[in-house]
Amino acid sequence: MPRGAAPPWRARKEPILDDHLYASVTQAGGVHNEQGHYATLIHAGCESRERAQEIKKALYRSAYHLDVSLMTKIIKAGDGTYSVEYTAIDKAHGKKYMLEIHGPDRSKWSYDPRRKGR
Repeated sequence: MPRGAAPPWRARKEPILDDHLYASVTQAGGVHNEQGHYATLIHAGCESRERAQEIKKALYRSAYHLDVSLMTKIIKAGDGTYSVEYTAIDKAHGKKYMLEIHGPDRSKWSYDPRRKGR
C-alpha cells in the first residue's frame, strides 16, 4: 500500500534553495578544488539585510539536506541592496577542516551538527 504525504510538521521551511547549491557543484564541473570548494556564486538583489539573512539560513538548511558544507558572506551593494555570496564545500573536507582548526572536542566548535537544540 502506498504511503501518504509527509505530515505538515515535517515539511521543509521555505524558501528551499537546493537548486542554488546544485548550481555551485555543477558550475565547478562536479569537481571540487584541493580545499573541497566548489564554485562561488552570488544570490543578488535582496532588498534588506533581514532578507539576506533569510536567504543565508535557507542555504544552510538546504546544505544540511544535501549533505554538503557551506560558506557564506553577506555583501552590501552600492545601491542599498544586499547579496549573499556562497560556496558549497565537500562534506569530508569541511569536517577535516573543523578537526584541524578546532580539534576533536565538538563542544569547542562554533557549530556542532550533532548538538541538540541547535
